[in-house]
Amino acid sequence: MIDNNIAHFSLPSSVEHLTNGVGTEFLHTREVDFIEKNIDSWSVKDRLDCLLLRALLQLSKSKPELVKNGFSAWDLVESVSAIRERQWSSPKDKERMSDDVRRLWNKLETLWKSKSEGIRQTLLDSECEHFPQFKRVEGGGTGRSTKYFIEWCKLVTPQATNYQLIQEPKQQNTPLGLRYICEDIKDPGLLARIFAEGFLLRGWRRSAYIAVLLVPVLIMVVIVLSFVLNVVFYDSLTKNQMGSFLTNSLAFFTIAITVYPMLSLKTKGILLAPWWMQSDDGARLLEFRKPPRFPEITIKAVSYSATCPICGAKVIAKSGGLEFFGRLIGRCDDAPIEHIFSFDHITRQGTWLRK
Repeated sequence: MIDNNIAHFSLPSSVEHLTNGVGTEFLHTREVDFIEKNIDSWSVKDRLDCLLLRALLQLSKSKPELVKNGFSAWDLVESVSAIRERQWSSPKDKERMSDDVRRLWNKLETLWKSKSEGIRQTLLDSECEHFPQFKRVEGGGTGRSTKYFIEWCKLVTPQATNYQLIQEPKQQNTPLGLRYICEDIKDPGLLARIFAEGFLLRGWRRSAYIAVLLVPVLIMVVIVLSFVLNVVFYDSLTKNQMGSFLTNSLAFFTIAITVYPMLSLKTKGILLAPWWMQSDDGARLLEFRKPPRFPEITIKAVSYSATCPICGAKVIAKSGGLEFFGRLIGRCDDAPIEHIFSFDHITRQGTWLRK
């Protein structure tokens, strides 16, 4: 979570920051190491907003004595430049550095919002105890620079979870099972990007979403009615009827496969993304997220993956095909026929299906 407090910066009490590693010892090295390992797998790991995230993590770990006071924009510029091994911003112009970091912080907010769920799951599975909250406190006066820092909150399992299975696994994989991690979709296209960061179903967005779904449904109704009326009242030739039937059936089928996944998403909770936002490997899913597991009702395009406990390759949740029709299952990249696993997006667990 990222929080911006637009207020004059003042030093918080040592009690409030007891878990932030105040003093000479940093208490969250393990969490930072897991997060940095996760970042290494991102396709955007070399993007500036991601480098800013890494810079703040590394500064917190390498300079724990400054965690309580926070880091200035020039501290972050220096760290980002060191990570990318070439200069970023203008090291001699503090105002320029402050503006560059402030603009990049907004992109960092968006990045962290889309990545935080997968990182939270990784930390939970690794039995870590804390989760980072990225905060910014405006200086607001002469000589008072904006400060950026991390607060570590207690990592708790979401309220939705009277599911005992979530607490049982102590390892990523067992001999006959595995544990999935939620990931963002990579390289989303124009249409998929709408759901890549989570489409919030609230206010005008909810109304627009319903309207977009109603239009094709009404078109389908019109197609059916027009065909029936045409056959009954106007066209009595069998040849013309057959041509009209094939044309209308094709139009009906095209619209159906385009919108049906969206219509059934709320009922199923998660399903294979429709063809117009799908990737080459067929691994993009649409997940309906709602309280209490998540703070707001959203539709998010995601993928779920794990490590195969049999061969060590990557397992990706995708369509079950004809054999497991109507189900999502985990398929191993190296052995997609034999190394297949069940998929539960709530507990994030899977068991081997070839017993």
